[in-house]
Amino acid sequence: MLQQLLREKQNWFILIFWMAVGIFARPLVFVVVPLHMFALKNRGEWLWLLIGLWVVFTFSDSRQAIFRFTQPFKPVMMVVLAFLFITFPKEKERFRIFRPFIPFFIIAVLSIFNGSPQPFTSFQKTLSYLLLLLIIPGVVQLLLQYERKRFLFHLVMTGTLILGIGLALRFFYPGFVIFGGERFSGLLGNPNGLGIYCFCFLSLFSVIRYHHKYMFTKKQTWFIYGLIGLSLVFCSSRGGIFSSLLFIMGWQLIKRNAMMGVIVMALFYVSYQLVMDNFVEIVTSLGLQDYFRLNTLETGSGRIIAREFAWKHINNSYWWGKGFGYTEYLFFSNQDYFTSLGHQGNSHNSYLTIWLDTGLTGLILFCFGWIMNIIRIARRSPMIWAVFFGAILTTTVESWLAASMNPF
Repeated sequence: MLQQLLREKQNWFILIFWMAVGIFARPLVFVVVPLHMFALKNRGEWLWLLIGLWVVFTFSDSRQAIFRFTQPFKPVMMVVLAFLFITFPKEKERFRIFRPFIPFFIIAVLSIFNGSPQPFTSFQKTLSYLLLLLIIPGVVQLLLQYERKRFLFHLVMTGTLILGIGLALRFFYPGFVIFGGERFSGLLGNPNGLGIYCFCFLSLFSVIRYHHKYMFTKKQTWFIYGLIGLSLVFCSSRGGIFSSLLFIMGWQLIKRNAMMGVIVMALFYVSYQLVMDNFVEIVTSLGLQDYFRLNTLETGSGRIIAREFAWKHINNSYWWGKGFGYTEYLFFSNQDYFTSLGHQGNSHNSYLTIWLDTGLTGLILFCFGWIMNIIRIARRSPMIWAVFFGAILTTTVESWLAASMNPF
């Protein structure tokens, strides 16, 4: 594994150089990196263009001041990558994942004209999500077609390094990775963000290993799973832990019998409320009430407050929303109200966010786009249903699926 990393040390140094320019010469990053991206494209290095974008998105989730440059820079990087890909000869099939979302984006654009309080910002957010689903799957398919093993290996190594460096800093520079002096957040912006990252990376690595069993040795595999497990334990993200456990359970069931596994997981969701009703008793019997922060469970760390607020405003625009970014604007406008209740102000639910932004019509079309892709992929690999069930859980307690420019 180390030897394979060293073979690409020049490309890893490129990413380090990009970060150094942003940290120490912030304005130059808007010139140096885009020019460098054109050079990488001319060399056919789509792999490092994609990984570079993922790294920048990851550090943009951090709350550390040294990474602040990534916030204004990431949309620039996304637009440059979009230009490079759109002007690159490609097959029509590379837009296959995007097609089921076309009706959704039509509604999302029309929602802007339904009284959006920030029409320009809403248009920018709509465009960023459109570019994400139009460009990233196309680049991934290009890499899978021409340099599959190299791509998948370095994709895994990127996630491994992000988690590994975060864990190392916990022991050598804890102030950098401990959120609020209490919970571990790694190189991400907060503990819950790290929990989402761990779930997504666990799913990604498991799928890659399932289809490429000999890419990583047993020791390497257990090392990577160990990093994910330790990160989850230290961040104590309920959403990340439960989603990961649900994914593992679904993975094991579906691997044995796909149909039975899907049925059992569906039944689990039907009975999910019964499980949550007894959650307090289960955790208390295990003596883990402090770890799972039962004192905040009743309000879901403010999630119940946020959802009641969201539902109230959904009734004002039930079928048609007010454009991407409306939820964020709404919660920010009522920041004093949420602060008085001890909440930061966020819907903490991807589907409520899409509903507020694009109405019930948009939400239905949004879910249609994802489900159509899941069904198509499941024909080739039923293991995707394990990812699906885990993702459903984490996206109902966080809004990350409704936002485009995050590392998840």
